[in-house]
Amino acid sequence: MSEIKKIVFTLCSNNYLAQSKVLGDSLLENNPDYHFIIGLVDEKNEKINYSDYKKFEIITVKDIGIIDFDDLWKKYNIVEFNTSVKASYIKFIKQKYSNTDYIFYFDPDIQIFESLAGIESEFKQNDILLTPHIITPIPLDGFTPTENNFLNYGTYNLGFIGVKNKSEIVNSFLDWWEERTLKVGYSNVAKGYFVDQLWINLVPLYYNKVKIMFQMGYNAGPWNLHERKNLRKIEGNHYMMPDESILVFYHFSNYKYTSPNIIGGNYNRISVNYSSDLTALYKQYHNKIIENKIESLSTIQCFYLNAQLEYIISLQKYSYIKKMIKRFLPVFLLKAYHKLR
Repeated sequence: MSEIKKIVFTLCSNNYLAQSKVLGDSLLENNPDYHFIIGLVDEKNEKINYSDYKKFEIITVKDIGIIDFDDLWKKYNIVEFNTSVKASYIKFIKQKYSNTDYIFYFDPDIQIFESLAGIESEFKQNDILLTPHIITPIPLDGFTPTENNFLNYGTYNLGFIGVKNKSEIVNSFLDWWEERTLKVGYSNVAKGYFVDQLWINLVPLYYNKVKIMFQMGYNAGPWNLHERKNLRKIEGNHYMMPDESILVFYHFSNYKYTSPNIIGGNYNRISVNYSSDLTALYKQYHNKIIENKIESLSTIQCFYLNAQLEYIISLQKYSYIKKMIKRFLPVFLLKAYHKLR
């Protein structure tokens, strides 16, 4: 354990294990000196052969020592639950692998295409690394996404974050972030909440040594294709971006294997078929997640989602019983009183 110096981790429930495996395989193919961790925000399921993930470490969420853990799955929906534990996982990994130099988080639906050496070099002068959703204006033309999406949901995309392990700045940041995600990690933009992500708008204001990385090859995704759509395939599975940077990782956010011609989510500005190179990028990803059993894995429901449903039903039953007692107990007591007389 003491020899592990570089760590990437992701978070997912069992239904996203196909995507997580693509992420882990692509990481180790291009960065064999990394250790990959799947933070399983779920319980292990007997339908899954976890030996398929033997190259990786799997750490279940119940094992990282979150105080009042049961409160999380009771109050949060599945997206809120998965994102609320991100800071807690980083703190756990920092403690378990105390000699590690860097810890990177990537969303499970990301694929890595190149070495992370360029990102690592940013830690020479910085302790926290972020990637913005967009770096150029978006036309007001009726298509989505629009700039106000990012004003609502966050300037930075938390599908990626990098932290230096031995840093007091990082320690302070994680304590601050974790408190907010565990207590109020809701998805409610009307009240200024969007899971773990919206808080990060404040990080460059609150903390020193925060680097915002503007290269187009970092965290390209459907929300920034208005500026990155002209990526081009150069050789093998490698791509060049419009700013002449190499595509290091692409975020296939909300991609549905059942709708392979749709970019994902509500984004309609650019089609998968915009160019042969963009089509090739999405097609190879589609093939990889199919190979990694997405068709069966995606049907497995999260243990905590079922537990939450049972909890809600039990509350409803309790509320109903209370209501019936309140309604009929006075009548019963009155009858009993008359009998005693």
